[in-house]
Amino acid sequence: MPIQAIPVELDHLLEKSDAVYWQAKDNRKTVFNLSPWAKNLLGSQAASFSTEKNWFDSIHPSDLSKVLEAIDNHDLHGNYAVDYRWMVNDEKSVWLREIGKRIEPESDEFEGLIYSIETEKELEFKALNISEREKRKLGRELHDDLCQQLAGMLFFTNNLVYQIKTGKDPDTLIEATNEIKKQLQISIEKTRCLSHGLNPVSLDRKTLKECLVELIQQSQTLYAIDFQFEMSSDLVIKDQETAWHLFRITQESINNAIRHGEATTITITLQREEDFGILTIRDNGSGFKTDPTKIVGMGLHNLRSRAGMINALIDIENHKQGGVSIRCKFAPDPITL
Repeated sequence: MPIQAIPVELDHLLEKSDAVYWQAKDNRKTVFNLSPWAKNLLGSQAASFSTEKNWFDSIHPSDLSKVLEAIDNHDLHGNYAVDYRWMVNDEKSVWLREIGKRIEPESDEFEGLIYSIETEKELEFKALNISEREKRKLGRELHDDLCQQLAGMLFFTNNLVYQIKTGKDPDTLIEATNEIKKQLQISIEKTRCLSHGLNPVSLDRKTLKECLVELIQQSQTLYAIDFQFEMSSDLVIKDQETAWHLFRITQESINNAIRHGEATTITITLQREEDFGILTIRDNGSGFKTDPTKIVGMGLHNLRSRAGMINALIDIENHKQGGVSIRCKFAPDPITL
């Protein structure tokens, strides 16, 4: 089906969605028909394709084998789909998704669509970065905190063994044993806090306030810093998605304040302001060294992304009295107000 034979409505729809229709022969190698707007996606070289030019020459070398495999292995009566990088020039590439099929069974002519998946790949890359960052954070927690706690328990245990060998009196041995018990209880609590951080908060069984109180208690155990928390009694949030993202915004803000700002005090408030709810997190840390609106780190990106998912407005700035102030304005479930 040449481009000229595509219905006008479909042609306009493809152009608006930035999808490019193509036809090729020689088992997909030679493109002889492309949507006129292909240059918007493929670059200026799209206009120079001819029956002598090999389409595969512009596919990133690392992706070429999977493209050839997808074409060779697809059902003669079905479609194939494959993602690859298209080399716009020697330095720039874009991610494409190609969907194609043979025009007729046993034919060496193909037709199909290609469209950009740059945004999808960017989100996938960011998700992988977040996963790696969380793994590193967990590794630091285990090494810097829990492992040190266990090393302390080993010291107390060795000391107890020494006291037993030297025939210390029962009261001294009981005191040493109680110290080991105390350290073991602390280690169990820290392990529970770490494992809880890996699992979704149980907002189906608890209110947001209960979950935030639990988060604060765990953070106090892990980091030994002061917290102040206040939530208005007339603010009720029943929407699970809103509560979930507010919880994660608070959790991320606490981690940022401790890890990057070295804060020793964090104040968290949830209050009503007319028809909106206001979540505020303030710390007494070192603050941002540069304008936070120009910082592209994953931590701040996560805060802004989560706020966007619940149509909330979030302001992140250095507070005039020091530290960082985060203010998130959101709409609670209107039924609950």
